[in-house]
Amino acid sequence: MASKLNSEFNYRYQVQGETPWEKIKTLKGFLEGRLRAKGLEEVGKLKLKSKKLKADYMRNEGREWEALELEAEIMEIEQSAHIAEEAYRLNEKEIAIIQKLLAEQYALAEPTRVNGYSDEDMFELNAENEFTVWIAKEIQADIVAMGHPSPAHLRNAMSSPTTFKCLQSIGLIPNDMKYLVGNTDPKHIYLMEAPIETVHAIG
Repeated sequence: MASKLNSEFNYRYQVQGETPWEKIKTLKGFLEGRLRAKGLEEVGKLKLKSKKLKADYMRNEGREWEALELEAEIMEIEQSAHIAEEAYRLNEKEIAIIQKLLAEQYALAEPTRVNGYSDEDMFELNAENEFTVWIAKEIQADIVAMGHPSPAHLRNAMSSPTTFKCLQSIGLIPNDMKYLVGNTDPKHIYLMEAPIETVHAIG
């Protein structure tokens, strides 16, 4: 059965995604679930009709006790039918909300699509961009709350050299801080500063 309505505010501001492509990925997942729930409405109607026909058949065959069991199941379903009906109607509204928000995000994202790339390709291409915006906001929240970034978020930012450089460019990481990498040969252990590209050109 469909669940109660999630508000447009939740879908617009609370769903996972700091960038349009990531929001599209998340919203498409929600839409798939809501469309499956919509399909269950017809399935439920067919199952109820089947139970009623089977109960009639059982009674005609003299199998009264089986007919009564089915009628009890039918009564249970029908007693909560108004709840299911409300949920399905809300589900339809929710589908419309998600479709509207998806259209808005696609309007922002489509100009950035690489020629020949599918949505899934763009989700992958956007991963570092999404991570960069997410960790920047985490560090910004740390600074507001504590006056400095948390060690965990700084360490997380160091996982991507492009993210590291972007955070330096807006002052969230000190400019004199080096992005360190280790030597590839475990027989010779030393650290070095890695060169950092600020832009990845694709397509």
